[in-house]
Amino acid sequence: MILSLIRWNRTVLPLFVLSAALVGVACGVGEDAPTGQDAPVRVVVTTYPLEYFAGRIGGDRVRVENPVPAGGDAHSFKPTPGDLRTIFAADLLVYNGLGFEPWVDAVLTAGDAPRVAVQTASEDGARLLDDEGEVLLDPHVWLDPVLAGGQARALLNGLIEVDLEGESVYRANTEALLAELEALDGRFKARLRSCARDTFVTAHDAFNYFAARYGLTAVGIAGINPGAEPSPKVLGELSALVRDEGIRYILINPIDSRRLSDTLARETGAETLPLHIIQNLTPEQREQGETYFSLMNINLESVATTLGCAS
Repeated sequence: MILSLIRWNRTVLPLFVLSAALVGVACGVGEDAPTGQDAPVRVVVTTYPLEYFAGRIGGDRVRVENPVPAGGDAHSFKPTPGDLRTIFAADLLVYNGLGFEPWVDAVLTAGDAPRVAVQTASEDGARLLDDEGEVLLDPHVWLDPVLAGGQARALLNGLIEVDLEGESVYRANTEALLAELEALDGRFKARLRSCARDTFVTAHDAFNYFAARYGLTAVGIAGINPGAEPSPKVLGELSALVRDEGIRYILINPIDSRRLSDTLARETGAETLPLHIIQNLTPEQREQGETYFSLMNINLESVATTLGCAS
């Protein structure tokens, strides 16, 4: 399916630039495509959660490639000609959607696009209302374990479409992954059930679905796009909120800039704790063997500490 660009505040890759790159790599793409049933299914993903889910579901039957480099920002990623060759050689392209990857639309309309492309974030399944009652489209659905399960199911369907022989393997692996996501959701519900506060402040407005799932309020310093910085007036209002609510911690994502978070912490006397958005991993996190689940468990403890939840 082709997703129309959703116009939230972000830097969009000019389509004519990408189109020129597409023309430049069109020839010879098919040479890299796997041949024979014994070849692994080549899956290209656009975020780390999808990389992790694809590896868990596909197992040895798939080769998963993520063109976004470790530590890179998937919001502003611009595929190189080499990246495009990798994408065009894939059997399956798996992307988040909801405007998270503005370059994907041009790839999907290219003549050499992968035969099957799966958008894993459903607009119908991820609808929130902002303070004015308007529909808010936040692409960070994987931070809600329940919505992450929906992404896993969408990925499962894509793998079955390109590799029907592996259906039983994919279904069994998906059930195991969904059981872990359900258990993670249970841990969050239990740990966040009784807390002194219900509001937490993050560096980046990415935790709307997470907060809605557990009856909390997430306040982002930057917007849904981390480049959308607040005005001095908004920063002043955030400082007042932190003081008035007795918030002792500002939650920061290791990939985002710390400038605004450190400024707010310094002005209010708050400390900082990690809150991972997990759209990508840093090189250090990859070396240390961190995963979606290990980082979500760190998130749980950071939020519980910030909210003063009973242990």
